[in-house]
Amino acid sequence: MSYVFELPLLQAISDWQRGGDASQNRKRGIALKAACASLPPEYRSSALCCFRQIALPKGGVWDLIGEDRLSEKISSWTTSIEVAKAFKGGVPPEGQGYQGTILCLHPPPCSVIVNLSKLYRNPAFTEAIERNRNAINGYSDGAGRWKNSQSEVVLEIDAVTPEDIYSLGGHSSSLDELVAQAADLVYRRSSTFEEQQALLLQAEQVGITAGPRWLNVDATRRVLAKTKPQAERLNEIKRQQEKTAE
Repeated sequence: MSYVFELPLLQAISDWQRGGDASQNRKRGIALKAACASLPPEYRSSALCCFRQIALPKGGVWDLIGEDRLSEKISSWTTSIEVAKAFKGGVPPEGQGYQGTILCLHPPPCSVIVNLSKLYRNPAFTEAIERNRNAINGYSDGAGRWKNSQSEVVLEIDAVTPEDIYSLGGHSSSLDELVAQAADLVYRRSSTFEEQQALLLQAEQVGITAGPRWLNVDATRRVLAKTKPQAERLNEIKRQQEKTAE
């Protein structure tokens, strides 16, 4: 006997996909977990690693690296690294005090609330969504808007560690500034404007870009290795200050 996708399940999924503030997401996460509990096991598992992009205050990064933990509960992840990189516009803008971070993990046992990516590939589910679209509150902002565009897996995770960090976001100087510096090295003297423009044209032709970007895994590991001792020292100072204040 095939599984019947009832309206309460469809509503909970659409509500989750609508998003909202922290309070709304907590309520919708609890409702989603309850509604998905009876789904067949194939829709509550993921054989693929999952990614999640988060923008952490600088202190949040120190906590993650220095304390080896970051509290996580029910949250959206994706099986697509490209979706994770592009989420909310990509690397957070420079100067706003946030560190872009992409996490990656293989979902632990029983951590998958629902594999929406797999569910949306089931014709019976998409047919049920379409058939009930007029009965689903907020459909156009939820399931109707996003469908399977996010390759989403909803996980319930208690904590993540520095080992789960896949990439850190960063900002380089402008391409003009980088090319000017490179031209001086190439000509071993102060380069002229014409020489810089010629080098800039070559850089653009081969696809060299500058500005915000996600570090590759090796570069991220190097940054974390350099950062961890400082993070541990800062967190020890913080603990001592809190102990003194008690």
